Amino acid sequence: MSHDPEHRQEALPDEPPLNLRALDPMQDPPHWHSVFAATMARVDIVLAARAHADDPLDLIARWHRPLLATAAAAVALLIPAEVALERREARMERVERLVEISTGWSNGRAPAVSDFLRAIGAESPGAGDAP
Repeated sequence: MSHDPEHRQEALPDEPPLNLRALDPMQDPPHWHSVFAATMARVDIVLAARAHADDPLDLIARWHRPLLATAAAAVALLIPAEVALERREARMERVERLVEISTGWSNGRAPAVSDFLRAIGAESPGAGDAP
């Protein structure tokens, strides 16, 4: 099929030419003025509604302070819990070291005083004297 305009005219001889005069604003100016005014009024309504609607940045800005306060409260609660867990873990490590010493002792190995001091987390005598 050819895209030549003359060939097309020959292919569709029964169709009348397309009349676009109804879309010409100069044919009926009062009608087109009223259509334009009505369209602009609807556009103004939509734009006014958008101006009062929440946009994403406004939403984030409103939630910024409450979220920050909540995060600060969570950190304030978690830090003491972490400190308590660290202390508990340190006590458990001391108990595990004492268990290792007593296990070694029951197997015939006599622990030294420095082993006990290390197990309970104290410095052995004379450890601070070394250069």
